[in-house]
Amino acid sequence: MSTRSCPFCGKPVGPTLNHCPFCREAIPAAQKIRTPYMEQGRKYMRRGMLYALMAGVIYYFAGGYSGMKLPIPVPPEVNLYFSPLLFALGIGLVLYGFFLYIRG
Repeated sequence: MSTRSCPFCGKPVGPTLNHCPFCREAIPAAQKIRTPYMEQGRKYMRRGMLYALMAGVIYYFAGGYSGMKLPIPVPPEVNLYFSPLLFALGIGLVLYGFFLYIRG
């Protein structure tokens, strides 16, 4: 069984106790500290998901799968290179944000 030390007297106390049995002081509950890495990670994950979604929408409409005719001609390089690259970069940002979130 793991123990923690009392912040007031320093003696070992059980992890579930709210009061120290030796000095009778109330032990404050430990709160999870939010680090800037967690906030940055969430921001990168949201941005990466947006890029991946945007790549899917571009691929859908530029490839002609929607059934609508676009008012401007779209070069075939958009579906060959740009959309998959944007999708891969979006997934990369999601992974980078996830690692930042886990780090924090």
